[in-house]
Amino acid sequence: MPLLEVMGVTKEFGGLTANWEVSFSLEENEAVGLIGPNGAGKTTLFNCIAGHFPVTSGRIIFNGRDITALKAHEVARLGLARTFQIFQAAGDLRVTENVMVGAFMRTASRREARSKAEAWLEFLEIGQAGQAMMTELPVAMQKRVALATALATEPKLLLLDEVAAGLNRSEIETIIPTLRRLHEEKGIALLLTEHVLEMVLALSHRVIVLESGRKIAEGHPEAVMKDPEVIRAYLGDHFIKRQREAQNA
Repeated sequence: MPLLEVMGVTKEFGGLTANWEVSFSLEENEAVGLIGPNGAGKTTLFNCIAGHFPVTSGRIIFNGRDITALKAHEVARLGLARTFQIFQAAGDLRVTENVMVGAFMRTASRREARSKAEAWLEFLEIGQAGQAMMTELPVAMQKRVALATALATEPKLLLLDEVAAGLNRSEIETIIPTLRRLHEEKGIALLLTEHVLEMVLALSHRVIVLESGRKIAEGHPEAVMKDPEVIRAYLGDHFIKRQREAQNA
C-alpha cells in the first residue's frame, strides 16, 4: 500500500485552476521530486496535501487514511510534515525553542521536547546554534532550523518546499548529502519541490512534472529530463540549445 496517494486532485481559486486532476502515489521510504515552471501549481498541491488548502475535488490518502478534509494540524499528527519556502520563525525565541514547537506535537514535556530538539539540531549539524536568536542566523541556518522543526513532529513523510531557495552554490552542495542522510538513515519518505535540478536529480527516485496545474510527466529522473514535453514546458529552448552544442562539441 502506498504511503501517499493523490487521486485526481483539483484545486480552484475562483476562476483560476491551480491544480487539475493531479494523480500520483509515493511509497514508504521513497524520495520523489515535483518540478515545473513558476506557476505550475507545485506549492498549491503541497498545501492541499498538507491540509492548508481544501481541495475542490479529488482525494488524498495518507498511510491508508483519507485525509482530504483534515486540517493541517490533524494531518501533521498523522505523520505528514512540510517546510515552507519562507520560514517565519518567532523572532523572540531561540533556535532550540523554535524546534521545540515542533516537538510539542508529540509530547507535553518540556524536557523531552528540548531533548528531541537538540538531537535534531545535532543531526542537521547546527547544534552549536541552539542558544542563538533566530534573527541572528544566516538564511542557510534558518533553513536547517525550519527542517529541524518539521522533523521534530516525527513525520513518516516530509514535504520539502524549495529548501534550496536563497542558498548559494556551496550551501546547496552541503545540504544535499544532509537530506540524503536524513532519508537513508531515518527512513523518512521525501516529496520535494525544487527549482535546483541538481538537488532533485541527486535525491529523487522518481520525478513528477507539472505544467499549468496538470501532470505532464512522471518517471525516472533521467528519462523525464529527456522528455520533449518536459523540455518544452520547463527546461526551455536554452536547454535544447545547450544539448545540441554539447553533442556537436
